[in-house]
Amino acid sequence: MITEFLTPDPKSFLEMVLAVSLLIILVLFTRKAIAREFGPGLAYALWLLPLARLVMPPLPTGMSWVSLLGLAPALPLTDAATVTTSTATQVFASTGAQSGTMAPISNTLELTPAAPVTADASFLPGMGMAVSIITVLLAIWLIGALVSLVRNSAAQHDFMKIVAREKVPASPQLQALADDVARQVGLKRTPQIATSLISNGPLVTGLFRPIVLLPAWFETDYDRVQQRAALAHELTHVKRGDLWALQVAELFVACLWFNPLAYMARKAFRTDQEAACDSDVLRCGAASPHAYGSTLLKAVRISVPERLPMAASLPLTHSLKERMRRLAYPAPTKRRRLAGMGLTALLGSVALISTASVTATAGEMKAELTRSLKIDNSTLFINGKKVENRQFVLLGDPIKTPDPAIEAEIAELNHRISLETSKFVVPEAMPPLPPMPVIPPQPPVPPVADVSELDGGAGNHAYSSHDAEKLAAENEAAWDAWEAEYESSMAQWEAEVDHIVSKWEDTYGDDFEKTNLMIETRIDGLTDRLEAKIEAAYGDGQAGRDELVTSALETLALSCRDANLAPGETRILGATGPDGDDFHVACVEGDATRLEAAETVAAITKSDLLCDDEKASFKKRKTSHRTIEINK
Repeated sequence: MITEFLTPDPKSFLEMVLAVSLLIILVLFTRKAIAREFGPGLAYALWLLPLARLVMPPLPTGMSWVSLLGLAPALPLTDAATVTTSTATQVFASTGAQSGTMAPISNTLELTPAAPVTADASFLPGMGMAVSIITVLLAIWLIGALVSLVRNSAAQHDFMKIVAREKVPASPQLQALADDVARQVGLKRTPQIATSLISNGPLVTGLFRPIVLLPAWFETDYDRVQQRAALAHELTHVKRGDLWALQVAELFVACLWFNPLAYMARKAFRTDQEAACDSDVLRCGAASPHAYGSTLLKAVRISVPERLPMAASLPLTHSLKERMRRLAYPAPTKRRRLAGMGLTALLGSVALISTASVTATAGEMKAELTRSLKIDNSTLFINGKKVENRQFVLLGDPIKTPDPAIEAEIAELNHRISLETSKFVVPEAMPPLPPMPVIPPQPPVPPVADVSELDGGAGNHAYSSHDAEKLAAENEAAWDAWEAEYESSMAQWEAEVDHIVSKWEDTYGDDFEKTNLMIETRIDGLTDRLEAKIEAAYGDGQAGRDELVTSALETLALSCRDANLAPGETRILGATGPDGDDFHVACVEGDATRLEAAETVAAITKSDLLCDDEKASFKKRKTSHRTIEINK
């Protein structure tokens, strides 16, 4: 899980902090554009990215993006020269110019592990100091996280005690309205509805037993429509489980209490959470946009600043300015929301994988030793570097090649599939759609008196009851006209879009689909035949066999490179193949001319280990050039 926190590894911890910080910055810069184009719900979902990175374990690969940036050292590679193989081998040597006979050296190929790397004594005190510093920093982080969690838990506990003491059950009329709104937003059971003097605005609190807490003057100051809108907002919070999401956000901040970006993320997360809740309220039809916006404005006008525990409640009046701006955005269509979900999921996956911590197992580290192997006739290249003063001759043909007839059939099937693919009927691109209508200017909101200063001083406005009612009626009429104008332009635009799309679909309809379906059927038949041929020639059995052979060749090549050979010496190295047959290589000390020496030729031709075909292949190397490449 949060492995970077649980292990005193500074590199992993640094990777996690940097990755989460980068993802927070990414979300902060893209959330508003995502909300505008695809809806507030997707902007809210973006916050899963830094959370997922926080709890994501390292990926099993051998490269670290932080190491590439030079921000942290790569892990040391121990036992780097250790090479192991399960293939039994035989080693023979010739005495060079002294003798033309072969003498057995050993019946197995002994591979000596590299000596362990020892640290300089002067380095140990510094390393011990580093470990001590890491331990102290880990303890500081743990104390800070625990203090943050305990403080939040205590504040929430105290707040719930106050709520339990001060709450008053809602009136029957208000309870009946809440039951009706709960059914409309999709709740199976209405949570407790209560009033109190604790808060001057509606809020919801309580993780296990949610309580919608309304101000004591709620029924007096809010009309029936505004009451429905406020209740719909708080009950939608309950349905969405937003209080639980808020607790996860607080845990996230506690884990990163030292990072200022975590607190910025929490503030933006709360705004996006409220905007997503607003969107759900409007989508379910519990309130009209005009009534809902009026309710939010009223809740702010009659409220005064107050400090509530951040993790304990979800007040209606949070981040009003940005939420009102988002309410003015046109609601995205279902198609646009689906496209946004797909795009967000794709980009989110790429972002997570790009910033993931990575680790490498010991086996993967050792596999890096032999990234490539090339045998150019008798010249040996390991990892692109030529092995000097060595000749490596593969005797025989342990790497089986497929039957040429099968390869010809595979090529023919590929050609036929290409011909069929070229017959696909591709319709022309859909004509460009007309731009969406411009949102008309919104009517201004009339000024409202400052309740605390109605003395007629400079900057204050006071209206009589008659004037207020007149202004409210005029404002409502202006908003209704604005809404009618915008809906009319949107309806006209949607009609034009539907006409263009329908005309395009009529042009490229069933005939094209039938033709392409017939082509797909023929391609499927050819593909099935092609897969059968490929499986027969290069299937799991052949792939497994080739893997064993190449692994043995790598071991023999490393053994030849590291062998302690006398000048001009020829040594036969052998391995058992996957079919139980032995194959051999000749490892010769010297340059290519040494292969023509009489002693070398005698060592090959007189060897009892080599069959006639292997001896003949040594002679054929003069007239045929052979290259074998193994890349990982």
